Amino acid sequence: MNRLPFILLLVAALGLTSCAKITLAWADLKPDGPQAAPPVLGDFQGQGSIETLEAWKSERAPIVKEALQENIYGYFPDAYKLTVLSREVLDGEAYNGAGKLEEYKLQASLTFGDEVNETQAFYMNVVSPVGRNNAPVILIQTFCPRWDTIPHPAVYRPEDADGCSGGAATGIMKYVFGRYIATPPVEMILARGYAVATIFPSEFAPDSSERGLAVLKEMSAGMPAQKQRWGAIAAWAWGYSLMIDALAQDNDAERDYITWGHSRYGKSALLAAAFDERVSGVIAHQSGTGGASLNRQKKGESVEAITESYPHWFAPAYKQFAGREEEMSVDQHHLLALIAPRPVLLGNARRDVWSDPNGAFRAALGADPVYELYGSQGLQQKRLSKWSPAADLAFWIRPGTHGVVKEDWPAFLEFLDAHF
Repeated sequence: MNRLPFILLLVAALGLTSCAKITLAWADLKPDGPQAAPPVLGDFQGQGSIETLEAWKSERAPIVKEALQENIYGYFPDAYKLTVLSREVLDGEAYNGAGKLEEYKLQASLTFGDEVNETQAFYMNVVSPVGRNNAPVILIQTFCPRWDTIPHPAVYRPEDADGCSGGAATGIMKYVFGRYIATPPVEMILARGYAVATIFPSEFAPDSSERGLAVLKEMSAGMPAQKQRWGAIAAWAWGYSLMIDALAQDNDAERDYITWGHSRYGKSALLAAAFDERVSGVIAHQSGTGGASLNRQKKGESVEAITESYPHWFAPAYKQFAGREEEMSVDQHHLLALIAPRPVLLGNARRDVWSDPNGAFRAALGADPVYELYGSQGLQQKRLSKWSPAADLAFWIRPGTHGVVKEDWPAFLEFLDAHF
């Protein structure tokens, strides 16, 4: 079998031609460009400036959420319900006895307008440190299926299903995108006291411009015509909420849930936290356009480029701002502000200018006033380098390009240890 076409398709699917484009330019190590606009506490959609935390919560945050749905992501369901179809312990001594591996089979119904729709059944795999049932959970979505994220033979894998593991394709993928692009260092994570839960969101919302759009339209049937159909980023963000629902059903004790995502799933990890207060913190690595990076005065991937390459990711309205970003009433600093005062780590790489680390840093600066309203110190750095893992708005940048490499997870865990 000639694997070259598959390898090329794999690299394209992971975003090498768009959201993961490698460039030889170095990201600036000091903020370069105008401040995020409009100011997060300033005039907004006819509402005057606000000064208090109560005004942010009761007056500003609701219209920011509406604006993000209307202009970028599309609308979340009016209501939904998750059903746990089954739950099974696959291995009580996984990872050399360090973890308990479980598998959930899930299905959700969701309401738009007067119609109730159902997702396909999908699976979630959970690895918990032995003896710590209420350990903080890192909720992970990746490019690769669950059986690559948690490479254990007992994990359910549909017959003849593809994956990212094995052969030349895996070697090329890891060479381009780093050793942890498909599989996180689970043993390292367990040793630090954290659990891992993962779904492959394409099981219910395919990452495909044709099939993905068709399924998203089916899922949102019944939505009033005046509202924007949700995109895959919003559907995947909703997937994080479904993971929390499933984990919370069998556990009365409080625990922390941290959404983790790289690139496109970094976008959904941020969006999930903005719309679900149960999310305790976020690690959004190289989330780029439609994630942490500002739309206005940006470098790298443009609104036009991302909506042309991935028309299923966003609401149709987002594409209309291509070349007209200055006309947008809302920007990504508003998204970050909705997460305040919960801790957020924005991961970046110096040569990943396509994901615009500078724009992400300026977005963090723009969101910082809301963190201050909460009494949080928020962003603690004035430059993109010299990060502070204990900051509630932490900005991490390393050498290199787009991917998840050996330096990243130690930094992620340092951030988690500082907060959880």
